[in-house]
Amino acid sequence: MTENARTWFKDGSYPSDLGVTVEAADDAQSRLSLPYDERNTMFGLVHGGAIASLASISALAIARASPRAVAGPLRTAALHVGYVRAARKSLTVETRAVRRVRELGFFETLIKDVDGNPVAHASSTVSEGGSDSASADSPLPVPPSEGEGPFVAPSADAGTGDAEAIRAAMAATPFLSRRRLRLVSMRRGAVEMALDAAAANLDGDGAIHEGAVLTLIDAAGATCPWTVVPPSPGASGATIALNAHVLGPLPGDGLVARAVVRARDARICWTSVTVVDSASRKVHALGTVVYRFADKNGP
Repeated sequence: MTENARTWFKDGSYPSDLGVTVEAADDAQSRLSLPYDERNTMFGLVHGGAIASLASISALAIARASPRAVAGPLRTAALHVGYVRAARKSLTVETRAVRRVRELGFFETLIKDVDGNPVAHASSTVSEGGSDSASADSPLPVPPSEGEGPFVAPSADAGTGDAEAIRAAMAATPFLSRRRLRLVSMRRGAVEMALDAAAANLDGDGAIHEGAVLTLIDAAGATCPWTVVPPSPGASGATIALNAHVLGPLPGDGLVARAVVRARDARICWTSVTVVDSASRKVHALGTVVYRFADKNGP
């Protein structure tokens, strides 16, 4: 591992808080591990946001180890994560560089538990161009379509789900409580969720870490379906896929995710997520979460 990569990782508060260890990293591949720890779980399972973070962290570790690595911020222009199994054990993460062309790096990631069972697979595209590629455009204002319809203070009104149950579930989830996530507002089929600029959510430069943004996207996108179908005894579900795009350097201030259910069938919800700066309301990341209800009588 190059000194550039070693310094970047050591200074990253978010990876350190997860307990991620870089076992090897060069300009062709990386190997990481994540211990099974209650702080990274939800209901005893490793949280999907932590798993998505591993794909981003491992690809960026390779980018940092490259001889052409830049000192400025890198960003994951595109990420797709498919979740194939719940994780109840420590994880290993293996990522390889598929190709590099111009400022882009293309990577593949396989995440397994310690018994060798596949947990998730991911593909990512990292912009390795540094400040030149990141400064072409500033983040855009929230599109009008994302702002339509009033978001209201959380309540337990019929048809909007049980906000208190959602808040209780978030508070009982060690991984989300460490991220200091909170439900800001909601209506049927939509939620707003905030992420504070706590130390555990930052990178070594004091900006929000990409992994924390992926957690915010996953949490908002997975919560949103429950505003359509109120939680009931025995009901459960899980994120089966997550797509994310980081549009540029992330701020050092808090972020807000606005999630909206776009389509659903008897089992699956497709939710779009827009992540904005809590101060300027400019867009910093986009995402899509595919969520599956375990109960066939879901939405």
